[in-house]
Amino acid sequence: MTISAASPLGSPVASSSAPQLPLLSPSASAPLFPKPPASQESGGGGSSFARRSQSPAGAGQPSPTALAARATYTSGFPKAATFHVPWKQLHVRVPAGTRTLAQRLADRQRDSQREWEETLELKGGSLNRSMSLSASSAFAKFSAGAAAKLELLEQARREFVPAPLDDAETAQTSKRVATAAGSAAKLGAKVYKPTARSSLTITKGCRLAQLIESGCIGLVRSSYFEDCELHDRPFSMRQLIPNSFMWRGPEAVNLWWKHGKCFLMVVSYTWLSRDHPDPNQTHLRKLVRILEEYKKVWELHEVAVILDYCSLWQPGARMDTRTAEQKEQFDYGLRELNVAYAHKAITAVKLTEVPASEPRKYEDRGWTLLEEILIDSKGGDWNRWTFGDLDPESTQWADSVVFFMQARSLRLRPPLTPQRFVQELESRRQRARLKDYPLFSNEKDNEEVPKLYEDIYSQLIHSSKLAYENADWSDEEVVLLVEVIARCDRLEKLVLNNNRISLQGASEIAKLIPSLPTLKLLALSGNPLCRDPQATDLLRLVWMREKKPMRNLML
Repeated sequence: MTISAASPLGSPVASSSAPQLPLLSPSASAPLFPKPPASQESGGGGSSFARRSQSPAGAGQPSPTALAARATYTSGFPKAATFHVPWKQLHVRVPAGTRTLAQRLADRQRDSQREWEETLELKGGSLNRSMSLSASSAFAKFSAGAAAKLELLEQARREFVPAPLDDAETAQTSKRVATAAGSAAKLGAKVYKPTARSSLTITKGCRLAQLIESGCIGLVRSSYFEDCELHDRPFSMRQLIPNSFMWRGPEAVNLWWKHGKCFLMVVSYTWLSRDHPDPNQTHLRKLVRILEEYKKVWELHEVAVILDYCSLWQPGARMDTRTAEQKEQFDYGLRELNVAYAHKAITAVKLTEVPASEPRKYEDRGWTLLEEILIDSKGGDWNRWTFGDLDPESTQWADSVVFFMQARSLRLRPPLTPQRFVQELESRRQRARLKDYPLFSNEKDNEEVPKLYEDIYSQLIHSSKLAYENADWSDEEVVLLVEVIARCDRLEKLVLNNNRISLQGASEIAKLIPSLPTLKLLALSGNPLCRDPQATDLLRLVWMREKKPMRNLML
């Protein structure tokens, strides 16, 4: 049964475990302090406050002292709140661990209110109305502080409870979720279906952020990988990672929006076994060292990591133990996870080295081709690093900046059209066949990966700025780039400084300029074409003919 009543301070008092009690409203026929039953008049029990309020003559009427206390106590509050409930009847013994936060707070409010009533009775109503109001205000502040402390305790308890496993309780929860999802499906809606659009530049408000907030993509705290190395164990799949090592979705999105690439990192690596991507901790030791230097560079104590095995609900090595809810989250998360590799506000790290005993290298796999092209095609700077032969215990780098400078990619892959990507994928497949191993461990990925690339490519061609400085590109890479840029409808800035572009590449770019009406800036400084009068004259002539500002042509 539940008792709901307005307390003298106007705040609700609730108790789910107390029996239903009659609440007496003040009226002409019902006194504020009711007369106890006949069995109690002879001293047999009842409310101690009611017994002490009786006159010595036992006439059943409140004493003058009690009447004064009642007048002082009720003068500053609404009449709807002036009732009396025997306190001993409200204190019902319940099993330990069954009290909720609201119930414990209600108990504390009732105890404080009882002490306040007894104080008013003993003082004989000498406290004036102003003192009553000030004391009431102090009690309200105390209640608010108590609620805040209890909420912090509840939050700490939730954070340090391990992630749910496949036990009986989880099965019941999954059944309820599946029932809710079925009801939503009948209404034509899906529980975790994202509504925002994908973006390669926006943080808060994009589809990736929405999936992080809903839990479809989990962000792992960097301290988790440090903890794994400390205890000499491989990192686990998402189902086995304690909640204390996972970022809460809304909190992580806010920090990502605030710090951008300094807070969020995505890792591209090779799976070293079918059941576990890193059973011997080869990648783990390198990742821990990278995260250590990464936090020093940006002066952050904790960052977030996207790693597919830890961020998506995994099916398991022997059997798929995921719930229907986790499978749905996995499907939505997998479609958007690859956007993180191409996102400008996310730092991408490539771990390209594999043990000598592993025949399939980083360059011989289908998924790594997708991730590598997306990472190299993204805009921005200091947001993509390649680590090959890295010794995690080495001290040869003077500081964190030097550590990352040696990890700058010496050569970037140019973005490809979907047709070119399929051709490159087929070329890798032919090499894999010669070595007698598959390009993908899962045959379904042969069709899924090209679709994923095409989806992200459609966002790349809507970029307003493309910058590929120090990419070590020659005229051949420029030809591939021009095929992509020709489909860009919003490109305003194109930066290709410090490459190896010569006259042939300049000719390809000159042919492209008339088809880009939105292009306002073209930077080609540091290329061999800058020393070729024929190439520079051609570019200036076309740029001038399109009536673009000459100061924005940088040769």
